[in-house]
Amino acid sequence: MIRETQQYINLLSGYDRKIIELVNAGDFEKARWVAEESYEYSRLKFGEEHLETAKTLNNLAWIYDLHGHYQAAEILYKRSIFLKRHACGKNSVELISTLENLASLYQKNCKYEEAVKILYEMIEIVRSNREPWSFREAVYLTQLAEINVKLNRMSKAEGLYHQSLAFVERMMPTDHPNIGRAFANIADFYRTTNNYQRAEFYYKRAYAVLSKALPGKHTEIQEVMDKLMDMQSFLTDTPANSQSK
Repeated sequence: MIRETQQYINLLSGYDRKIIELVNAGDFEKARWVAEESYEYSRLKFGEEHLETAKTLNNLAWIYDLHGHYQAAEILYKRSIFLKRHACGKNSVELISTLENLASLYQKNCKYEEAVKILYEMIEIVRSNREPWSFREAVYLTQLAEINVKLNRMSKAEGLYHQSLAFVERMMPTDHPNIGRAFANIADFYRTTNNYQRAEFYYKRAYAVLSKALPGKHTEIQEVMDKLMDMQSFLTDTPANSQSK
């Protein structure tokens, strides 16, 4: 029975690979057919409430999402999440892929409050699990900050960017490129709020880390350098008393 079950799971993995292949080729319609077939196969072999069935629902929701059928995708994502919670518990990493997809869907549709709830739920999940899942907290904090910028909650966004930076500095070596990226994110925020002096400060810190951590011609280094030069040029041409504090 165990061997037979593994055969079923292997077949579903084949469906997964075919779906990705079709999506990468831009053939979303055939990808949907394969995802539907995969779901029906899993439902018949494992039952409606099995984890494998929940995974196939996530794939099917993803295809609808790519098609722009957001309402159908949302329903299927939520069904997949419900089944995964039932099968694995509310803090299982099995939930992450579907929660991330649903959060992305909400952000695309400007449903920011719904996205915020899911991001905080994912933070609780990764906090209760070990590496590599725990590192995703910084990503979710950054996404929360970006949403708060869109909602014009600048003070909240600033705090979240700094929380993300503090997390990365606590979890990673001082020369890790993710620390440079966190500095760049904060610099971008201050640039958006016209606080050019603080933006310059953090672009300098981002450049110092990234220039050591990445190859010399890496695009991230060039992007940060270009932004730093913009800030320095602006600050040179602008009277000091006109700068945001």
